[in-house]
Amino acid sequence: MLTKAKSLLRLMVTTFALTAAACNGFGTTNITSPGSTPNKAPQVSFRVVGRVGTPFSLYISDARASWTVKGVIPETIIIVNEASPVRVTATKLINDNSLMSVEVIAGFNVKALASTTDGFGTAPDGFQQPAQRQLPYQPLAGTPGQPPDVRFYVKGPTTELFDALIEDQKQSNALETRVPAVIIFDNPSTNASIDGIFTAVTITGDFNIDMTCNGAVVAVGRTGTAQTLKSTCGP
Repeated sequence: MLTKAKSLLRLMVTTFALTAAACNGFGTTNITSPGSTPNKAPQVSFRVVGRVGTPFSLYISDARASWTVKGVIPETIIIVNEASPVRVTATKLINDNSLMSVEVIAGFNVKALASTTDGFGTAPDGFQQPAQRQLPYQPLAGTPGQPPDVRFYVKGPTTELFDALIEDQKQSNALETRVPAVIIFDNPSTNASIDGIFTAVTITGDFNIDMTCNGAVVAVGRTGTAQTLKSTCGP
């Protein structure tokens, strides 16, 4: 049974993603002053809420690429440098009646909400208009002919509010959200330095961060409340 919730679940939904497509921002640690280049529109994020600990899988697509993300409730997934239209389908990975709801967020605004309580239930998005939902999903990032699949998994400490700057040689993407979170970098530079600069806002413990390239861990952060992860990522 798929239901459209009338009242939104508000468990740690503070999510902000403002991108500055800025070469001037590369290398800076001040995410509030990324340079003199113009800001882009707020980026799209997804907040998966419901019964804590329920496992799920998301299939996400924008106009350039697709990604599969697996996790457990609650979790936030953010796409930086996304290209509209964006689509998502969430699937529960357990056969029970636990609630799973997916909020589609642009900046501070919840644009859509889909929920399910079915065993192995699916919650498709309502973010796009019906005609846009008929558009095909794009090939997976990291596959031949596609940009590399670059992600940052921020896993601890739980509920930590943090700022992050995700950047390559061409652009900087500033965001703020809570742990746990998965940050996807859409269309990053190939074989060029990619940075993730993380700063805790509410100091509750050391970060636990993995940076991956096409599914392989290429950098880690385990000590301190300010972390910089850096690597290149090829096809």
